[in-house]
Amino acid sequence: MQVAHPAVGAGVEQHSSYAKDPWGRFFRTVDVMMKLAFAPPEVSQRQQRMLDRVHRRAVGTTDDGARYSAHDPALQLWVWATLVETAAEMYQRCVGSLSVRDRERYYQESKLVAYGCGVPEGACPTDWASFEAYIDGVVENDLRVTPSARAVATAALVPPLPFGLSAPAAIPQRLVTVGLLPPKVRDDFGFDWSTGDQHRLDHLFTTLRMASRLSLAPLRRLPAEWTIRQDRPLRIPWLQRRGGELTTARLAEAGYRK
Repeated sequence: MQVAHPAVGAGVEQHSSYAKDPWGRFFRTVDVMMKLAFAPPEVSQRQQRMLDRVHRRAVGTTDDGARYSAHDPALQLWVWATLVETAAEMYQRCVGSLSVRDRERYYQESKLVAYGCGVPEGACPTDWASFEAYIDGVVENDLRVTPSARAVATAALVPPLPFGLSAPAAIPQRLVTVGLLPPKVRDDFGFDWSTGDQHRLDHLFTTLRMASRLSLAPLRRLPAEWTIRQDRPLRIPWLQRRGGELTTARLAEAGYRK
């Protein structure tokens, strides 16, 4: 949904390492967002400055010929909004329902992350209801699936895992990614979605809810807490190298050259 915005899709396709180093990109993104949201203020501010430098370099032209800049507050707001909306959706699907009060508190606290990402203070929708209306408006009026978005989606739907693990890992990846898309965006991408797919997705979320209830909260928080304590993003050179090879080959097979 994020890259279905023509400017965001172009920015990711032109300026990120999603093809050549998908795992490295994932590790760096997790590092930035975890520390921006949960690390001590001095660490969070350092991540904010780093993110600002990256965004300033990301300028270009969309597939339609329009100029874009990753420093555009409207684009920053959309990227942040997709993360906030997806996190809330996944929590409620995999953990449990949020009360109206808790959901509103989550949203208001998430605005601090928006400001850290470069969104001007006051630019976020006022409350959760306004936020949902904003999401619906962008989906209806601003999203358009471009070749850049299709290239990124082609790479994202299959985890670049070695030892033949990509295909089985792609099954839940596709179910969650495609199943949670707004129907309009799903249709624009050309993704098939059947009643059977919906049943399989519902079963997957039921299984994840059961696993969440059986797991200990400190264990669930451990990866985030470990990430925050590290001085730099995780690096697994052999996995990153192989991931780049697999993703580049997949894009080439689909007709995209990176």
